[in-house]
Amino acid sequence: MKTTLPGILLPAVAGLLAGLLSAVAQPGASDPKTSYTLEQAITTALTNNPSARVAGHRLRAARALVEQADSALWPRLQFETSYMGTDNPMMVFGSILNQRAFSPTLDFNDVPEVDNLDVRGIVTVPLYTGGLISANRRAARAGTEAARADADAVRQTLAFEVARTFHTVLKTREFIRAAEAGVTAFEANLAIANKRLAAGTLLRAEVLDVEVRLAQAREDLVRARNANDLTQRVLINLLGVELPDITVVETTETPAEPAEGAGAVRPELTAMAQRTSAAAATVRAASSGYLPRLGLFGSAQYDYGFKTEGDGGSWSAGALVQWDLWDGKLTHGRVQEAKANLATAEEESRRVRLGIDLEVQQARLRLNEARERLAVSAAAVSQAEESVQLTRARFEQGLAIATQLIDAETSLTGARVRRAEAQADARIAIAALRKALGLPQLETTPAAN
Repeated sequence: MKTTLPGILLPAVAGLLAGLLSAVAQPGASDPKTSYTLEQAITTALTNNPSARVAGHRLRAARALVEQADSALWPRLQFETSYMGTDNPMMVFGSILNQRAFSPTLDFNDVPEVDNLDVRGIVTVPLYTGGLISANRRAARAGTEAARADADAVRQTLAFEVARTFHTVLKTREFIRAAEAGVTAFEANLAIANKRLAAGTLLRAEVLDVEVRLAQAREDLVRARNANDLTQRVLINLLGVELPDITVVETTETPAEPAEGAGAVRPELTAMAQRTSAAAATVRAASSGYLPRLGLFGSAQYDYGFKTEGDGGSWSAGALVQWDLWDGKLTHGRVQEAKANLATAEEESRRVRLGIDLEVQQARLRLNEARERLAVSAAAVSQAEESVQLTRARFEQGLAIATQLIDAETSLTGARVRRAEAQADARIAIAALRKALGLPQLETTPAAN
């Protein structure tokens, strides 16, 4: 069975685009650069990509929760003021007393209407809350560390997507070169075929076969160029920049391959550990409902009556103990919910750990596969080039038919495409392994704030 050029290029182009379209981000801030190395691309994405920015906002929100939890330790100072008018005997009598405007002639059966401006300041100080405040503080701090780890995970994933897309751009560039070489070769072969046709040593049908293959080669070149354009658009979106086009620098930084026995130090594991810690603190906070609460309070009050023209100040202070002896199993329900959330967090942590172990194993296997493919494809290109040279010489001498030359040229183009895939896949496999192990794509990649 003959192998056609579209049968080689189309699966390759479709495969490389399928893994990229899911990583597209919305455009963000502009960047004046138009030429990017891998390091510059990663740095730009970590600064401009909306996913990285959202992670930063979530981290700041988590820090604000810590501030809110810490606020429970401080005394609370409140200011209150109100104004009212009434003829309710009890309220009238109380207002007059507060305003220091009591008169012996006051008729309790026919009290006058009074008004009262009340201004007061209140101070409350929690002394003991059954461990609620300390538990909430621990949960908030653990939540902040989890958010920080989540931000690191987003940055690592984004850096990997940039690296993968960057290398895929270079892969599509090699596809273009392979397709261009195929077009050039078929144009030369068509010239030879036309000469032989004119000399009467070749059938017209064979010339038509070469012309058809040339048309297919040109079609493949169009597809390869379009794949390159699409991949570059994916990269631009990942960078979060608003540019019509960019230039990917051909010579890229090559990240170091991780050691064989390196273990995974993933931020996702840190995030899950912190979430488990926060869930444990939430259990303690819910259990505080079984214990009493103790606090101090004090207030200073000033009352003034516009009708009585009396005014007066007063103060009060004391201690308050509260203990919910029966709350309809509200605390019990909260504790059970918190314990269930803790068990969920522990299982989620185990699921993430197992998933990361699998990811590391898959990354190592794919890297080994890419190495083997690279070695085989390099040898295949050399063999295909030699085969084309021999077949073309024999075709020019009338010792080979057009179909043999077409098959040889197609095999060469296919070998070049497979070598380009293997080269890019080897780089991507290293990037995937570094991501699986929690390592930065490049040692110069900036850390999260």
